[in-house]
Formats: sequence, structure tokens, C-alpha cells
Amino acid sequence: MEKQTRSVRHSTEKTNRAPQTIFDSLLRLRYLFGLLAIVIVVTFNLNGSSIGMWDKYVSQRDDGKETDVLFGKDREVRSDEWLVQTPFYLSQAENDYPVINEDYSLNGQNMIIAYNSPVKDITVIGKPFNWGFFFLGRDRGLSWYWGMKIVGMLLLSFELLMIITRKRKELSLVGSFALTFAPAVQWWFMQHVGDLIFFTVGLMVAFYHYFYQHDRKGIRALMMLLVVIFGLGFILVIYPAHQVMLGYLLVFYFVGLLIHFRKKVVWDLLDAVLIVGAIAIIGGIMVHFWLVSKDALMASLETLYPGKRISTGGEFTFGKFFYFLTNWKIPFTDITFSNNSEVAFFYHFFPTVLLASPFVLFGKKNSEQKLLGRILMVFCLFAIFWITVGLPKELAEITLLSYVPASRAFTTFGFAACLLTIWFIAYVWREDVIPTWYKIVLLVVNAGTFAVAIFTSSMINYFSGIEITGIVVLGTLLLGFALFHQRHLFYVSFAALIVASGFFVNPVVEGTGAIFEKTLAKEIQKINNEHPDQLWLSEDELYNFTPTLGVKSFNTVRFYPDMKAWEIIDPDGTYEKYYNRYAHTRAFIAKEDTTFILDRPDMFSVTLNFDEAEKFGIRYVVSKRPLADYNQLNEAQFTQLYGPDNDGYRIFEVDYPANGQIISQQ
Repeated sequence: MEKQTRSVRHSTEKTNRAPQTIFDSLLRLRYLFGLLAIVIVVTFNLNGSSIGMWDKYVSQRDDGKETDVLFGKDREVRSDEWLVQTPFYLSQAENDYPVINEDYSLNGQNMIIAYNSPVKDITVIGKPFNWGFFFLGRDRGLSWYWGMKIVGMLLLSFELLMIITRKRKELSLVGSFALTFAPAVQWWFMQHVGDLIFFTVGLMVAFYHYFYQHDRKGIRALMMLLVVIFGLGFILVIYPAHQVMLGYLLVFYFVGLLIHFRKKVVWDLLDAVLIVGAIAIIGGIMVHFWLVSKDALMASLETLYPGKRISTGGEFTFGKFFYFLTNWKIPFTDITFSNNSEVAFFYHFFPTVLLASPFVLFGKKNSEQKLLGRILMVFCLFAIFWITVGLPKELAEITLLSYVPASRAFTTFGFAACLLTIWFIAYVWREDVIPTWYKIVLLVVNAGTFAVAIFTSSMINYFSGIEITGIVVLGTLLLGFALFHQRHLFYVSFAALIVASGFFVNPVVEGTGAIFEKTLAKEIQKINNEHPDQLWLSEDELYNFTPTLGVKSFNTVRFYPDMKAWEIIDPDGTYEKYYNRYAHTRAFIAKEDTTFILDRPDMFSVTLNFDEAEKFGIRYVVSKRPLADYNQLNEAQFTQLYGPDNDGYRIFEVDYPANGQIISQQ
């Protein structure tokens, strides 16, 4: 009988281990699955761009399709992506990836600093998302960008969380999705946040394993290679508002690891070779970058916006620390008091971790397990100090924090707080050190904190009463699952929150037909092929459409002004306050005197009279207006070459007068 009982018990244990064994086997194949996912994305020509928003402005197309969106919807608020960055990338593909893209204004734009655009330059070593453009072409290069970035971030996040959780695989897997599909990453996926979080996670993984696996020379070399790639990528994002604070996080993390491993690591000649070599490679590439980009970089830093922006911190808003409470809803209902991107953050339970710190962070017991938690807590407190108190201007400038508006520091704080929360959950699951009565106190405080944050901020006008109740109750319940070791309930609940918040932000799109299959686009390219290198002006909202097609364009989106061009009509700099900025440039041509209007900090409109349009050498104009009506004035002659199409667009060739007569520029 006893033997039979042991047999049944053994059979039950074997059955219970089976799912875990399958899970472990699948995890071991994660890099193969990642490669397969990238191949599928590239093969089917998929991306997550919202370039379908161009359909709102240019709808007539030649391929019979109404949309390229397969799943989800385009996000108009992501204009930094569909209106700026993706057109930059596609324009580079049309021009064979130059460092200076001549299609942006009269004197071109440096594309290394323009949203990390793909360039045939050594700096591309630090931009692995862009490598696909060089061997896959325009459309599938964009697919590589999206697939590589998502898969890469999932894999790197898993490795980082395996470090932070001390190899709790299930928690690390769920957490990797929480980081990759965090609203902060998805709403800013192609911009600075998506890039910098990717590179930061990669550097944190590389730093740790360089020390932890120091006795394995091959691993050491591989980790230093990753430091070179991710380090270059981090530097070349060139967005100090996030870079500086994330840089501090990396410093805190690196110094903590250095102290922790100081007695375990025996430095040798290979370390010297790898470290000196990495510094030499990064330094050499950055010197090259400076030599080819210094004028553009200095012009960017000297812009009135955002280059002259100086922050001293201290912009405390309690509710903004908890704007992530809106993130489950914004993919489906736009925020009412800001825009979706500005409230997109990382999920965390920082107040709970802070209040529980006497139990989980203090004391010498299991101090090795507390290392990363302590590092992350110190950094979070540092970030909170900057956000809530700030520093005097001089000290802010010395520490470089003057580049970090408090509104941007929230994102980095949230990222660190998310990592800290995952560390905390893993720790309390492993070490049950918090008394039951105190767990109940933490749950009550959490519920109260969420409620106060909502009722004392603009969130109160965004949520209904039922939604507020649901957020407080379900959010506290999720924390309860973590505190009381209800692992499966926590995984299911957290996974559902991640899916709702991050999976529906960006659409799944096939190709780039939203731009290149448009009838207007093909006609512009046809004319440009027949008469190349002529200057185009696109009126109203098409200012970044023509350079995407490989056409030299007067008005575009520029990271820094084309000062030499503006000097042609403004030699004294009278209107510099309008164009000396990162700017979307709307332009029009008319008989009236030239005027400038500042529409917003990053956009201005200019109306050029015929004389100054001639000085710039504008040859073609895309407009919805019947510009041929000006012909009777005998000041400029507009010949209509195309249109009006279904959207009302026309293409005009412009001739200018000489000695009272109209002449052709042909």
C-alpha cells in the first residue's frame, strides 16, 4: 500500500512538472522564436507606422486599396512618427542613405541627428534597427525596424529581468512584455523614449554579465561588443531631456555593480584590451560624428526651441506621478486634458515599495539579493528630488540636469520604478518578510493613494465614477495578488492590463502604400524624374510629403534651420524668432508681402511673395488653390501640370518675370 502511495505521488509530481518542463524548453528557444518573428514581419512587409494618416490629406491612390492597416488604427497624435520620422527614413531610402539629405531645404539636412535616420556612415553601428534598410530596401527595411526593435526589446528585457528577479522565469517573461509594451514605449516607439529605453536595457544587461560571467572570456568580449553598439546608439539619440536622466540611472547601476563585484572580479590583460578598445571605437566614431555633424549639432543646440530651454526642476504635480492610471483606456478613448503620448508612462507600485522598504531594503540579511533594489530605490528618490524640489540654475547646468524638464523626468522615474516594482515582487515572493497586518496597511494606503491622485488631478474629468471605482479596486487587487503570493492570478491580471494598454497603440500595417501608391505622389516623382533637382513648395499640410518622395523641397520638417537659405530673404535676421527652431514649416506663395506666423513652438507658417519665391528658386508648387488666377497680374506665371484630383490638389510649374516679361526656367 505504501509503495502504491509513493507511486501515485511520484506520478502526480511528474505530471505537475510537465508544464514547467515544456515552458523551460520553449524559453531556451526564445532567440530562435525571435528570429522567426522578425522573418515573418519582414516577409509579410509589416510595420507599426501610422503613415495611414496621410490618407486624411492625400486619399486618391492607384492600387485600388482604401487602407494598408490590417489591425488597429492610425494614431494622428503620433505625428512625430508618421509625419516626421517615417518620412525621414523613406526619404533616405529614395536618396541612397546620405549623411546630408539634399531634399530638405536649399542646403540639405544632416540625417544622423534627424531621429536616427538610416545613413551609410560608420555611426550606423549604433543603430541596429536601421541595418535592414541597406539589404532589404525601403519597405522591408521599415519592417525590419519595427520587428527588430520589438523582438530585441522583448529579449533584452527578459535578460534584464532574469537578473533583477534572480531567475524567476515566469515573472521575467511577463515583465518583459510589460516593459516592451509599456505605454511610454509604444506611444513613443520610433522616437527618443523607445530608442533610449532599448539601449538602456541593453547596457544594463551587458554591464551585469560582463562582471557576473567575467571568467568566461568569450562572454566578456560579447558583452563589450554590446556596450559599443548600445553605447553609440544611446549617445546618438541626441535628446538630452531623456538621455541625461537615463545616463544617471546607468551610472548608479554601473557603480553599484562595480562595488558589488569588486572582490569577485580579477582584472587581467583581456579587460584592458576590451575596455581600451571599446573606448577607442566609441571615441573614434564620436570624433567622426563631430567632424561631419558639428555645424548641424551646434545649430540644433542654438535653436530658440528647444535648444535654449533650461530647466531647474521642481515642477511637482502629485497626480502626474499616477497618470499611468489612464493608460489602460487611452488606446480606446483619447485623453481629454492633454494628449495620449504625454500621459503614457510605465506601471509601478512605487509608494508600496517605499513604505515596505524597512522590511525589504534595510538590514544586512540577504544583502546580495537587495543590491539592485537598493540601486533602483536610490535612483527613484534622486529623480523624485529633481521633479519635486529641483536645483539652482548653476548647479542644474553643472549636473546637466538643466536639459531635463521635470515633465520628461517622469518617464525615466517610471521606468526605474517599474523595474523596482518587479524586483520587489520577486523578493517578497522569495522572502516573506512583510507581516500580514502590514500588507493590509499597504493595500489600504495604495487604494487611498490612487483615489487621491485621481480626485486631485485632471484625471477626475477623464474617468467616470464606475471607472474610478474599478481602478482603485482592481489596482489594489493586483497589488494584493503580488503581496499574498497569488502568482497565477497576478500573471493573468497583469498580462490583461499589458495587452489593453500596449497591444492596441500602434496599428499593424502592410507596406508604405499610404504614401507611395498615391496618384499625387507618382505624378510628383514623374515630374521630378523628368526635371530633377528643381525646388518644390508644398502648401498647407503637405510640407513633409514631397521630400519623402525623393524631391528637393523648400518647406519640410527640420531639426535645425537652414540659416543660409533664410539669409537670402532675411539678411538681418529680422524674422529669426520664427525659423530658428526645430520646426514644421508650412509655406504658401502669394502676391502679398512675405509674412511669418508662429503657429506653435515647433511650427511656423511663411507666405512668400513672388519675388522672394524667385530668390529661393522655387520651380514647382503643390496646392489646392487655383494659382493660375495670379497669371493676369503678370508677376508670376503658373502652369497647371496636374489636377485637381479627388482631394483638390494641383501641381503648378512657376515662371518668373524678367524685364516685365515672363520667362521659363527650363
